[in-house]
Amino acid sequence: MRTQIDTSRLTLRPLQMTDLDRLVCLANDLRVSANLSRMPHPFTHADGSEWLGKQADLWAGGKDYVYAITDRDGEFMGAMGLHWMDRMTLDDSFAWELGYWLGFPHWGKGYATEAGQAVLAAAIADLDVTVFVAGFATRNTQSGHVLEKLVFYKRDAILDLPVLATGQVSPTQVMRRDVAEHERRPRS
Repeated sequence: MRTQIDTSRLTLRPLQMTDLDRLVCLANDLRVSANLSRMPHPFTHADGSEWLGKQADLWAGGKDYVYAITDRDGEFMGAMGLHWMDRMTLDDSFAWELGYWLGFPHWGKGYATEAGQAVLAAAIADLDVTVFVAGFATRNTQSGHVLEKLVFYKRDAILDLPVLATGQVSPTQVMRRDVAEHERRPRS
């Protein structure tokens, strides 16, 4: 998977330890972490260091690719990644899972959609992906709209997933995107 993706307003690149302070500042916000299953609250420098410290090994393993979402000046805004689902999805197919978050100051400006379009296009080209899955906390309708703009559709299932930040269970809408044949790279 390519290591840098540029859009008209954003640069997506692997996470770096230099992102730590901004990562902690943006992630230590319950408006962000309450919508994610695995982000703790409070989010500390130790949490950030641990997460950033394992990213290079995850990339090298070929099953996890997490990008820092930055503006064109390099300011860290959030993260977006792909994770290979080594277990079956709801319909017994394998898929790449898309996950993302943005710091609250960056919500509602189209950044998640722009980053998502770029990451999905790169994954289709580089990894020959045929199916993506994603999910969103049902109370987070904005995230649902982002996924719909990225051509994901709702599955019948709503899963109750634990949210680390709140210690509660959150209804999570399962979404899927089937990659059209014309989007895939030509086979030789």
